[in-house]
Amino acid sequence: MSEHVIKIGERVRKIRNQRGLTLQDVASFTGFSKALISQIENNVVTPPINTLSKIAKVLNVKMTYFFEEEIDYNDYHIVKRNDRKLIFREGVKHGYIYEELAKVRGFENLEIYMVTIKESGSDKKLFNHEGYEYIYLKRGKINLYLNNEVIEVEEGDSIAFNSRIPHYLECPHGEAKVIGILLKTEGLKEHLEKQEK
Repeated sequence: MSEHVIKIGERVRKIRNQRGLTLQDVASFTGFSKALISQIENNVVTPPINTLSKIAKVLNVKMTYFFEEEIDYNDYHIVKRNDRKLIFREGVKHGYIYEELAKVRGFENLEIYMVTIKESGSDKKLFNHEGYEYIYLKRGKINLYLNNEVIEVEEGDSIAFNSRIPHYLECPHGEAKVIGILLKTEGLKEHLEKQEK
């Protein structure tokens, strides 16, 4: 796991302030001295579990609140419709147009994209690679070739499959739009190992 120092005192102060309580209020309700509560909030003293349990009860939070990793409220990625990047992948040679929909920061093994598939010709090239794919057919109709099987996918349908199975998306008529998610497993083990350090 990535090195993460949890400062219990800061959490106590933060939730106390949110509840509109003073140091004296917390001291009175818990039976501890105001000085002890202050020392805990300033990370001078690390409270034992039973002390922290009483404080949690007074502040009306679960004990786990003090140990959970803080949420980064800026951890999102928006892509405006006119700002989508085109992605080059093998399918581009066969008429697919890939547009990046979103990124998950720090997790490059996950791709979220939209594919526009034009009416297919006779050339059907099966692809296979490491990973798992999920597709949702937003518009149109496609045939999904999975090895020797042909699966008809209609608007609103979705399917997930192991990407090592040879596969190909064919649009028999007009144009189709597919929302896809690809979890690339090569490099995933290394990514997870880095997170644990």
